[in-house]
Amino acid sequence: MSQTSHVLEFDALPSLPRELLRAALSSRATRPADVPRLEARMRHLRAEPRSLARYREVTGFPANGFLPLTYPQVLVTPLHLAVLNHPEFPYRLLGMIHVRNRIQQWRRLREGSALSVHVWVEGQREVRQGRELEVHTRVEEGGTLAWSAVTTMLRRLSGAAERSRGPRSPFTPDPEEEARFASSRSEHWTMHEDTGRRYALASGDFNPIHLHALTARPFGFSRAIAHGMWTVGRGVAALGQEAEAPALTLTSDFRRPLLLPARVEFQSAPLAEGATAYRVRGEDLTPHVLGELRPGAESPAS
Repeated sequence: MSQTSHVLEFDALPSLPRELLRAALSSRATRPADVPRLEARMRHLRAEPRSLARYREVTGFPANGFLPLTYPQVLVTPLHLAVLNHPEFPYRLLGMIHVRNRIQQWRRLREGSALSVHVWVEGQREVRQGRELEVHTRVEEGGTLAWSAVTTMLRRLSGAAERSRGPRSPFTPDPEEEARFASSRSEHWTMHEDTGRRYALASGDFNPIHLHALTARPFGFSRAIAHGMWTVGRGVAALGQEAEAPALTLTSDFRRPLLLPARVEFQSAPLAEGATAYRVRGEDLTPHVLGELRPGAESPAS
């Protein structure tokens, strides 16, 4: 664990297109190396009304005076990229894979309120596919912690990537997972080819893998892929009142990329203690996102 912390202080959000361009132009080598503590801080951050309205339009959240549960993650994405583009960060940002996400909310954030944000990354762990690291986010309203997230990213490394890749085996349903969703309610979504571009206008995330087949192909995708956080946001919005409680914990596990256009099934099933399991799967039954929404959140750490 590093003894040195590098802190970026912002009075305004960094430009997300500029951060994506920095990532695209980065020439740093991708090799195993220590991840020092890298931080970004910003005060007086407010959601921009037009962007928030677009986000609600593409996900289905209601306009009710509060920020949707998943929206703070979208709002602070430029700070995430600023940290991961830091010269002391050892890996290229492009090519990193969002594999898991955990959001905790202690109270709902009011639309238009001034927020203080702290983002940091430190350390990593070795996994079969390469290296995993966690980007932490804390959002305060009125000096009190109200929302936090842990974003788990995977950096594939040569050797590890080859060991884990191999020929993709046919999808085999997991019996325990299938039993969980046996009595689920479901709805079908038609995701058009421009879904990624529409979400980019709402979120500011113009990562080329999400925009068009032509811009996704250089990164190994035959077509554009849906933003993972769009898929999660759309699913949480579909849960309706369950996602409107003041205190909530949302976990999301990203399984496989979702190529656009697509028709998918969204399923939700009740669990013990008021929790809800959800998943998004393709017409071939392959799961793309699997997660849970639970009432309540852990006592916030200092």
